[in-house]
Amino acid sequence: MRKSVFLKHIEQLEEKDLRDELMTLYDKVQGVSKYYAMELGSDKDREKYFAGIKKQIKSKYATKSMRKPRRPRIQKINKILSEVAKTVLFDYEMIDIYLFNAEEAVNFMIIYNFFSTPVFNSILNSYVKALDLIASNRMEERYEASCQSILLLARIDRALYTNMKSHFDKIYG
Repeated sequence: MRKSVFLKHIEQLEEKDLRDELMTLYDKVQGVSKYYAMELGSDKDREKYFAGIKKQIKSKYATKSMRKPRRPRIQKINKILSEVAKTVLFDYEMIDIYLFNAEEAVNFMIIYNFFSTPVFNSILNSYVKALDLIASNRMEERYEASCQSILLLARIDRALYTNMKSHFDKIYG
């Protein structure tokens, strides 16, 4: 169905019918209920939602064996990040999530001495996206300390540190 047909349909409905239609969408479509939970929910609800997302990301880096660690589930992490990016109302809410992902990945590299291209790319992409959002929302002062701490952790890999430092210097340089 095209948008114009949908708009005609909406214009023909009365207010009560529109409310019924919205309730049906809210009950049947998960994206609609998530959107309204973010839109109408309190700050506490949002914090709870983001804490759950951080827990999901952390679980994708979890492994039981120190000798032979399980590879982190980077594709699943990227899927989580893209889904969350679609549901947030304000783009600056993603800064904490991106920085958390970068920090978890760097810690995984340090703890398990695990170096791979997907982990490298995940760290760099999350860090760069966070820095871009920080710059576009003018939140440099608020996130400088956490960006620096992740940058210091990344010194374990010279190429990663160099790339991250160049992006960091563009904003904080």
